[in-house]
Amino acid sequence: MIRTYFSRTTALVISGLLLVALPALAQAQNVCDKGAEASRPCLDQPREGDSKITGRVTTDATGKPTDGAVIMIKVNDASPQSAQVKPDGTFLLAGLPALNHYDKVQADQTAPADGVVETPTTGSVPVLPPNDSGAASDVPTRFTLGLFGINATGTSSSGPSQQYFAEMNLLAPLRWLGKGCATSDYNDALSQRCWVWLNPRIASVPSASSTALGSLSSTSLTTSFGSQTIGQITQSFEFQAGAEYYVIRPSDTPFWGMGKSWVKSGASAIFGGGGLTPFNSISTAPEYGLNSNIADQFNQDSSLPPLYPQLALSLCNYGFTEKNCPTTPPTTKPTTVAFVFPNRSRIYRGFYGGFRLRFFYFTGTCDGTSPTATCKAMNIFPGTFDLRFGEDESVKGGHLVPLVVTVTGSFPIPGTKGALRVFGSSYMRAYRNKDATALILVPSSSFTSLDNPSVVVQPIQRSDQDYFRLGLGVDLFAILSKFLKQQQN
Repeated sequence: MIRTYFSRTTALVISGLLLVALPALAQAQNVCDKGAEASRPCLDQPREGDSKITGRVTTDATGKPTDGAVIMIKVNDASPQSAQVKPDGTFLLAGLPALNHYDKVQADQTAPADGVVETPTTGSVPVLPPNDSGAASDVPTRFTLGLFGINATGTSSSGPSQQYFAEMNLLAPLRWLGKGCATSDYNDALSQRCWVWLNPRIASVPSASSTALGSLSSTSLTTSFGSQTIGQITQSFEFQAGAEYYVIRPSDTPFWGMGKSWVKSGASAIFGGGGLTPFNSISTAPEYGLNSNIADQFNQDSSLPPLYPQLALSLCNYGFTEKNCPTTPPTTKPTTVAFVFPNRSRIYRGFYGGFRLRFFYFTGTCDGTSPTATCKAMNIFPGTFDLRFGEDESVKGGHLVPLVVTVTGSFPIPGTKGALRVFGSSYMRAYRNKDATALILVPSSSFTSLDNPSVVVQPIQRSDQDYFRLGLGVDLFAILSKFLKQQQN
């Protein structure tokens, strides 16, 4: 079931990501290619700040433009203006306001001949930012996040444990779905309503060690993460995928912020799901030392022996009194108990629906709802806040039982240009609380092989407790983008 779901979702995501390149494909069909014959009319690639538009018209066999050819230039939805057609087959329209990289330029050519007006031909291209050689140059870091770092994770009844992780976030609009999704402004991603995303994640086993807050930085996180082996960091694999439909598009909302930092926000309805591989039940089995204090707990609380029968028998050597205690002590006195979860035949599955807020970042002088020439989109993955409702086996002991409420968010830290991000998630079951007897144990000072006669192996059921995750990560793509930009300069 999960395999089918994941493959379909992946197909949608790949389709959406491929569409990011469509403006470049469209551009190749409508931008003049000086090395080969291109479709006409074609436009010389306009760039942000240009105040004129040039290109070439349809020509005859001799290379001359058709008599009476007319070129009408339109920028976005403005009224068309007539361009000057030259004898060499080129055209020019000058005196325009400075173009913005959110603009789209369209050229229409008509060629009256013998009193008959032929069907107009059209060329249309987006305006590119300065010194940009391709469409959507901000896609690698604006819609792709490569995060690695550390987080604290814990349940409703346990303290937090430190964990290393690495994850990807891939985000893409679905421009080709037609009515209800696509908009007339094809090249403005923030005006699209339908999006898909994919979020794979790997993580290490949580450990009791911790890192001082004062030592956290992009350098220290990179060093700490790099010290982990592949086996240590891939103890679990999680993936989430889904779709979102913008009820309020970011392009329709006004800028808010101050100084040179501005934000456009949008609200969407989301639906998604995924899975999480459980940790290995043997390699992650926690071990605790046995002593008379634990035996006293079992003597005082009659509910404990039925829950932990193997542990109860081993405590007969420490003062636990029960009719099932053996009359002859074992040859090897048990000193350690290891708690082992049952092996699952399926990964933890989950699905949900809910609401999402996205925050896209800009810099410069921004006002109103449309970016101007002095208002630039930043290459920072958007901040995200989710409120989800669904079912999740990782919260309910391996069962799909409603209802699980998830609150999660991820935001760049101000002043880091997206290089550092803080995130957090809380997974809560919408059900009344159940109190359970606390079993007070002292962790073993060293690990003992589970097949050792001194180790008592106690099977237990998987937890159905709420849990949380808080952490700090470094965006590898933001750092790589900054490095490449420095190399170019």
